[in-house]
Amino acid sequence: MKGLKRESTVHLRISEQEKNKYNKVAGDIGLSLSAFARYSMAKASRLVNTNEDEIL
Repeated sequence: MKGLKRESTVHLRISEQEKNKYNKVAGDIGLSLSAFARYSMAKASRLVNTNEDEIL
């Protein structure tokens, strides 16, 4: 993954409190905030695609 060139950006509207919470969790597992977001989105996508999500 380090060799990939990431030029697109995604903007999210989250509160400063949420940002701090996610940043802390990301740091606890050794990821940057953007890496944690990619990891979480990939996991959510897999769950939705396998119908194992709790949302739908």
